[in-house]
Parts: sequence; structure tokens; C-alpha cells
Amino acid sequence: MTNPSQSEFLWFLQLSRDGEFIGTKNKMPRKPTLPYLQSLISTAGEAGFDALLTATNYHSEHENYTAAVAALAQTAATDPALLIAVRPGMFQPAMYAKMLATLQNLFPGRVRLNIVTGSSPAENAMYGDFEDHAKRYERTREFMQILRQLWTQPPPQSFKSDIYAFDNAVLDPAPVQPIPIYFGGASPVAQQIAAELADVYLMWGEREDMIGERMAQMAALAEKAGRKLRYGLRTHVIVRETEAEARAAAERLISRVDPEVRAAFVASHAHVDGVGQQRQIDMVKNLDADLMVEPGLWAGVGMARSGVGVALIGDPQQVADKIRRYEDMGFSSFIFSGYPHLEEARRFGELVMPLLKGRQEEGRAIHTDKVAPVA
Repeated sequence: MTNPSQSEFLWFLQLSRDGEFIGTKNKMPRKPTLPYLQSLISTAGEAGFDALLTATNYHSEHENYTAAVAALAQTAATDPALLIAVRPGMFQPAMYAKMLATLQNLFPGRVRLNIVTGSSPAENAMYGDFEDHAKRYERTREFMQILRQLWTQPPPQSFKSDIYAFDNAVLDPAPVQPIPIYFGGASPVAQQIAAELADVYLMWGEREDMIGERMAQMAALAEKAGRKLRYGLRTHVIVRETEAEARAAAERLISRVDPEVRAAFVASHAHVDGVGQQRQIDMVKNLDADLMVEPGLWAGVGMARSGVGVALIGDPQQVADKIRRYEDMGFSSFIFSGYPHLEEARRFGELVMPLLKGRQEEGRAIHTDKVAPVA
């Protein structure tokens, strides 16, 4: 069995409004102010998390790179790192390589990178990106190649293709520490790129047989490329003192989903061209009323949220046991989230983290200063 202490645990830095219900017409009550982001990062650190993911989403209130810079500057050097997501269509890679190197040098050890190719042409178009699926992945491959080239090879460096070109780029100093690259995608081309260029291959939560099959595919591709990958899993989590309380909390989370919001969300599925997102959509079709995909995995978040739509659910021991099953499969990175994010990070730290990290204490007290209440 994998030693749980070898795994890394990440939380989610919510850059949109936060609250206790999803899928409502009204905006969630808690604004993503800088004090709230600071508190969320510090709370996640006290809860035992190693880093937080800052996603890139047009509908978020904040652009994630800018928010990450502000949050890093306003938190302690001992606070968790940030896993910063980027869409290759938004930046020239030579410039972005410099931006990330600068950030890592200013905040050593607190910068990681998540490459997002994008699964919705409609959302990509909001950024001015109109490329099709194949072209986006061709661009992603070159984006990742260029980052690695500029971060690891002495300047000056040049590159020329039909997508990107630059001459005599100087990136000096290089990052003081390597910047790990996280990358996910379920299509064959995404898997091949990950096998060749990623450090951590990310998957959204699915049935264990589904993710086991994909991990076997990835291991074979990585071996052929002469590499070894780490594997990461992205899910939500709903944990309470008892399983019954966790189920009740899950039902409450989606109890105010508005029919019009739900209808618009379902209609948006027609515009998805990402294989991973389509797998999430297909996986939850024809589920029973309890929305359980398999023991310990609940699909209710997908009623009103794109991306990963499943959550680990149960009492602390059940959730910890489910995570250990994933560790036995080969996962060593976990990215969790829950609504509202600060309270659920604290709850996970108190109830589950001691079981995962082998601690005997009941959990650490988490500070919640300067946090706006959730209505």
C-alpha cells in the first residue's frame, strides 16, 4: 500500500463567489475579496493542504494569474503553494515562461502550473480562441515544450513553427526550483502529450474501473516515452461526522437548483467537445435518485457545475478509505473542493486529514479571522 504521507493534498482557491448552495439564480453571498482568499489559503495550510488550485474560467470574478500574484504577496512564505491554471491560447509561451519563472523566484516553492486546453468551444471563444479540438492540442504540446525549453536550457533560445515563433529569448534567471506541470485530458492526443511532457497527469473522479483503465493506458504511453508519471485526482468532497449527515449535506447543497439554471446547463452540454467533460456527462446518465455513481462517489455537483461533477461522500473513515483505495491504484496527488470552500477545507482538515497522515490528534484548530459569514 502507498504510504499516505507520500501523497500531496490540494484544495481549491475559489475565485468566484462562494456559498452553501449551487445552481441558484442568485449569486453566492461571499465575495472573493483578497482578505477571503488570504484566509482560505491560510486555513487550507492549517488544515494540512500542500497547495491550492486557481482555475481559469471566464465566468470567475477574478483572472486567476493576477489573483494568484496578489494572494502569494499577501500570504506567508510557509503557506501553501498555488497551482495556477493557464490556457495556452491566452498567452505567448515565451512570455508566460518568464512570468512563471519570475513568480517562482519571488515566492520559491509556491508555484505550480496546470495546463488547461479547454473543453467548450463556446467558453474558449469568450477568450478570443476559436481553434478546434485538434489545433488546440497541437498548440498545447508546443506551449509545454517551449516552457520546458526556456526553463531548463541556457539562453538564448529560439523556436519556430506555424503556431509559435521567437528568436533569441533570454530567460535569466531560470526558476530557482523546478515548476511542476500538471495536465489532464481523456482524448488520445491529450494522453500522448501528458505521457511526453507532464509531471502529474490529472483525472476527474469517475468509477474506479474507468480511471483504472485510463491509468493503465497512461502507464503504457509513459513507458514508451521513457518516462514515469505521477497521477492526480480531482473531485469535490462532502464529509460529515456520520454518513447520514453527509448525505443530508449533499442534498442540501443542490436543494435550491433553479429549473431554468439546470435547463441552461444541460443545453450547454451540446457544445462540449472535450472527451473528459463528455465522460462526466455520460457517466451520470440514468443514475438512481440518490445520484451515487459507486460507493463513496456522488454525482450531484454535476447537476449545476461544469468540470468535475462528482464528490467523495461519507463519514471521515469512509472518505479516508476511499482515498486510500485511490492511493493503492497509484494516485499521489489529490485536488479537493467543497462549498463553502473555507468551512469545508477546515472540516476536511479536522475530520479526514488526521486519518490520511497518520496523526493521533483529533485535528488542529483552524483560524477563521476576517471571514465574511455565509448567508
